Amino acid sequence: MEKIVGINALQRKILCVKHNNDLSLADAAAKHAIEAFAAGRSYSVLNGALLERWLVKTAINLSVGGDFHIGYGMNDSKPGWPSPYLLAVAFGDEILCAKMGAYFLFPEKPYIYRAAEIFVVPLYRDGRIGGFVFGLRGQFILLSLYPGHIPPSIEALVPGLLPESIARAPLYYRPDSFGVCIENGVRGEIKMQWQHA
Repeated sequence: MEKIVGINALQRKILCVKHNNDLSLADAAAKHAIEAFAAGRSYSVLNGALLERWLVKTAINLSVGGDFHIGYGMNDSKPGWPSPYLLAVAFGDEILCAKMGAYFLFPEKPYIYRAAEIFVVPLYRDGRIGGFVFGLRGQFILLSLYPGHIPPSIEALVPGLLPESIARAPLYYRPDSFGVCIENGVRGEIKMQWQHA
Protein backbone atom coordinates (compact mmCIF):
# COMPACT_ATOMS: atom_id res chain seq x y z
CA MET A 1 0.00 0.00 0.00
CA GLU A 2 1.42 3.38 -1.01
CA LYS A 3 0.75 6.49 0.99
CA ILE A 4 1.99 9.89 -0.14
CA VAL A 5 2.73 12.31 2.68
CA GLY A 6 4.46 15.65 3.00
CA ILE A 7 7.95 16.00 4.41
CA ASN A 8 6.53 17.08 7.78
CA ALA A 9 4.94 13.63 8.14
CA LEU A 10 8.44 12.20 8.63
CA GLN A 11 8.43 13.71 12.08
CA ARG A 12 6.07 13.53 15.02
CA LYS A 13 5.71 15.95 17.83
CA ILE A 14 6.17 13.34 20.56
CA LEU A 15 9.31 14.71 22.22
CA CYS A 16 9.95 17.46 24.70
CA VAL A 17 12.11 20.40 23.62
CA LYS A 18 15.27 18.94 25.21
CA HIS A 19 14.99 15.55 23.48
CA ASN A 20 14.03 17.19 20.18
CA ASN A 21 17.13 19.40 20.42
CA ASP A 22 19.24 16.30 21.14
CA LEU A 23 18.27 15.06 17.67
CA SER A 24 18.98 18.32 15.82
CA LEU A 25 22.56 17.29 14.90
CA ALA A 26 21.23 14.16 13.20
CA ASP A 27 18.57 16.22 11.40
CA ALA A 28 21.19 18.69 10.13
CA ALA A 29 23.52 15.89 8.98
CA ALA A 30 20.66 14.16 7.12
CA LYS A 31 19.69 17.41 5.39
CA HIS A 32 23.32 17.93 4.32
CA ALA A 33 23.58 14.33 3.04
CA ILE A 34 20.30 14.48 1.12
CA GLU A 35 21.40 17.73 -0.55
CA ALA A 36 24.70 16.06 -1.52
CA PHE A 37 22.86 13.01 -2.92
CA ALA A 38 20.69 15.34 -5.02
CA ALA A 39 23.73 17.26 -6.29
CA GLY A 40 25.69 14.08 -6.95
CA ARG A 41 28.71 15.22 -4.98
CA SER A 42 29.74 16.20 -1.47
CA TYR A 43 31.94 19.24 -0.98
CA SER A 44 32.84 18.01 2.47
CA VAL A 45 32.89 14.59 4.11
CA LEU A 46 29.38 13.60 5.17
CA ASN A 47 28.80 12.33 8.69
CA GLY A 48 27.51 8.81 8.12
CA ALA A 49 27.05 8.07 11.82
CA LEU A 50 24.67 11.02 12.22
CA LEU A 51 22.85 10.11 9.00
CA GLU A 52 22.38 6.59 10.38
CA ARG A 53 20.95 8.04 13.62
CA TRP A 54 18.52 10.09 11.51
CA LEU A 55 17.47 6.94 9.63
CA VAL A 56 16.74 5.22 12.95
CA LYS A 57 14.87 8.27 14.27
CA THR A 58 12.76 8.50 11.12
CA ALA A 59 12.03 4.76 11.19
CA ILE A 60 10.87 5.07 14.80
CA ASN A 61 8.71 8.13 14.03
CA LEU A 62 6.96 6.31 11.20
CA SER A 63 6.41 3.15 13.27
CA VAL A 64 5.29 4.44 16.67
CA GLY A 65 1.71 3.44 17.34
CA GLY A 66 1.71 0.74 14.65
CA ASP A 67 1.04 -2.97 14.97
CA PHE A 68 4.58 -4.29 14.48
CA HIS A 69 7.70 -4.74 16.56
CA ILE A 70 10.46 -2.43 15.32
CA GLY A 71 13.47 -4.64 14.62
CA TYR A 72 14.18 -8.32 15.23
CA GLY A 73 15.38 -9.72 18.54
CA MET A 74 15.28 -6.40 20.43
CA ASN A 75 15.00 -6.76 24.22
CA ASP A 76 11.88 -5.18 25.71
CA SER A 77 10.35 -4.69 22.26
CA LYS A 78 6.62 -4.04 22.13
CA PRO A 79 4.46 -3.68 19.01
CA GLY A 80 4.36 -0.07 17.89
CA TRP A 81 7.05 1.08 20.29
CA PRO A 82 10.86 1.12 19.91
CA SER A 83 13.08 -0.91 22.18
CA PRO A 84 15.28 0.99 24.67
CA TYR A 85 18.26 0.01 22.48
CA LEU A 86 16.83 1.68 19.35
CA LEU A 87 15.96 4.79 21.36
CA ALA A 88 19.53 4.90 22.66
CA VAL A 89 20.79 4.62 19.07
CA ALA A 90 18.53 7.48 17.91
CA PHE A 91 19.85 9.72 20.71
CA GLY A 92 23.49 8.78 20.09
CA ASP A 93 24.06 6.84 23.31
CA GLU A 94 24.53 3.52 21.45
CA ILE A 95 25.46 2.52 17.91
CA LEU A 96 23.91 -0.06 15.66
CA CYS A 97 26.10 -3.14 15.83
CA ALA A 98 25.86 -6.82 14.91
CA LYS A 99 25.75 -5.93 11.18
CA MET A 100 22.73 -3.66 11.62
CA GLY A 101 22.79 -0.18 10.12
CA ALA A 102 23.04 1.60 6.77
CA TYR A 103 23.53 -0.48 3.63
CA PHE A 104 23.74 1.59 0.47
CA LEU A 105 22.12 0.17 -2.64
CA PHE A 106 23.73 0.74 -6.01
CA PRO A 107 21.38 -0.45 -8.77
CA GLU A 108 23.17 -1.99 -11.74
CA LYS A 109 20.43 -0.79 -14.09
CA PRO A 110 19.39 2.88 -14.16
CA TYR A 111 16.36 3.78 -12.09
CA ILE A 112 14.43 6.88 -13.10
CA TYR A 113 13.37 8.91 -10.08
CA ARG A 114 11.89 12.34 -9.50
CA ALA A 115 14.58 14.87 -8.51
CA ALA A 116 12.87 15.79 -5.24
CA GLU A 117 11.73 12.23 -4.44
CA ILE A 118 12.10 10.99 -0.88
CA PHE A 119 10.46 7.74 0.14
CA VAL A 120 10.56 5.32 3.05
CA VAL A 121 9.36 1.72 2.76
CA PRO A 122 9.19 -0.58 5.80
CA LEU A 123 10.20 -4.22 5.30
CA TYR A 124 8.04 -6.37 7.50
CA ARG A 125 6.84 -9.90 8.03
CA ASP A 126 5.78 -12.08 10.94
CA GLY A 127 4.73 -9.02 12.97
CA ARG A 128 8.18 -7.39 12.86
CA ILE A 129 9.76 -4.60 10.87
CA GLY A 130 13.23 -5.80 9.96
CA GLY A 131 14.34 -2.75 8.07
CA PHE A 132 13.44 0.27 5.98
CA VAL A 133 14.40 1.26 2.47
CA PHE A 134 15.01 4.99 2.15
CA GLY A 135 15.04 6.71 -1.24
CA LEU A 136 16.76 10.04 -0.63
CA ARG A 137 16.79 12.07 -3.83
CA GLY A 138 18.38 9.36 -5.91
CA GLN A 139 20.35 7.49 -3.23
CA PHE A 140 18.84 4.29 -1.86
CA ILE A 141 19.69 3.04 1.62
CA LEU A 142 18.55 -0.03 3.52
CA LEU A 143 18.43 0.51 7.27
CA SER A 144 18.83 -3.07 8.47
CA LEU A 145 17.38 -3.96 11.85
CA TYR A 146 18.20 -7.67 11.48
CA PRO A 147 21.00 -8.32 14.01
CA GLY A 148 23.79 -10.73 13.19
CA HIS A 149 23.14 -11.04 9.47
CA ILE A 150 24.35 -9.29 6.36
CA PRO A 151 21.03 -8.83 4.58
CA PRO A 152 20.45 -10.37 1.18
CA SER A 153 18.92 -8.27 -1.60
CA ILE A 154 15.63 -6.48 -0.91
CA GLU A 155 14.03 -8.84 -3.42
CA ALA A 156 15.06 -11.83 -1.29
CA LEU A 157 13.65 -10.19 1.85
CA VAL A 158 10.33 -8.98 0.44
CA PRO A 159 9.74 -10.21 -3.13
CA GLY A 160 7.92 -7.84 -5.47
CA LEU A 161 7.93 -4.86 -3.11
CA LEU A 162 10.19 -2.47 -5.05
CA PRO A 163 11.18 -1.97 -8.70
CA GLU A 164 13.58 -4.70 -9.79
CA SER A 165 16.61 -2.44 -10.24
CA ILE A 166 16.38 -1.35 -6.59
CA ALA A 167 15.18 -4.69 -5.21
CA ARG A 168 18.12 -6.61 -6.71
CA ALA A 169 20.78 -3.95 -6.13
CA PRO A 170 23.95 -5.03 -4.31
CA LEU A 171 24.24 -3.76 -0.74
CA TYR A 172 27.33 -1.98 0.65
CA TYR A 173 27.68 -1.50 4.39
CA ARG A 174 28.66 2.02 5.47
CA PRO A 175 30.74 2.94 2.41
CA ASP A 176 33.52 5.53 2.78
CA SER A 177 32.98 6.91 -0.71
CA PHE A 178 31.12 6.13 -3.89
CA GLY A 179 30.69 7.55 -7.35
CA VAL A 180 27.41 8.81 -8.72
CA CYS A 181 26.37 9.64 -12.23
CA ILE A 182 25.02 13.16 -12.56
CA GLU A 183 23.22 14.50 -15.63
CA ASN A 184 24.87 14.11 -19.04
CA GLY A 185 27.18 11.32 -17.85
CA VAL A 186 29.19 13.55 -15.52
CA ARG A 187 30.48 11.63 -12.49
CA GLY A 188 30.42 12.94 -8.95
CA GLU A 189 31.75 11.54 -5.70
CA ILE A 190 30.20 11.28 -2.24
CA LYS A 191 32.57 10.91 0.73
CA MET A 192 31.38 9.69 4.10
CA GLN A 193 32.81 9.19 7.55
CA TRP A 194 31.38 6.52 9.87
CA GLN A 195 33.15 7.41 13.09
CA HIS A 196 30.76 6.62 15.90
CA ALA A 197 31.23 8.38 19.21
